Amino acid sequence: MPSAIKEKQVVGLTEELKSSAHVVVTDYQGMTAEEFDALRAAIRPFGAKYKVVKNRLAKISLNATGFAELTEKMKGPSAIAYQGTDAAGIIKALFKFGETHTNFKVKAGRLFGITADTKNLKVMADLPSREVLMATLLARMNGPLTSLVTVLNEPLRSLHAALSAVAKNKEAKPA
Repeated sequence: MPSAIKEKQVVGLTEELKSSAHVVVTDYQGMTAEEFDALRAAIRPFGAKYKVVKNRLAKISLNATGFAELTEKMKGPSAIAYQGTDAAGIIKALFKFGETHTNFKVKAGRLFGITADTKNLKVMADLPSREVLMATLLARMNGPLTSLVTVLNEPLRSLHAALSAVAKNKEAKPA
């Protein structure tokens, strides 16, 4: 029979996961308390939380909230990062943290309604930021318009240059 404390943990985690669109499962074996604090600080700006939960309890909560695909990755010492407003930012922060901390590894995640393994999450983490992608898109959209304006202005520029040359020529010749 489950204890009241464990039931309370499952209910609390389930409620938090219900309001989360993004969940990432990680391996944390051998991390220190200071490293956990640093990781939580790294993902906090994205509105994310990082919690170590018993695998059995986490699996119950994941199954109850539609993240059942992630339960098979809950083997060994596992923790979850969840909630957040910027899934790409969370993934970038997790992989960046993993580069400097060899005990930390990203196992799998569910972002934007898609379940992804480590390899696919790494590809997402390597994408440029949203601002860079938007700037690139706008530059690509502006390129043809700029060329069109240049082409449309060329006859006027040529006419102006020709008239200016004729005017200078007439001014230079005495009447």
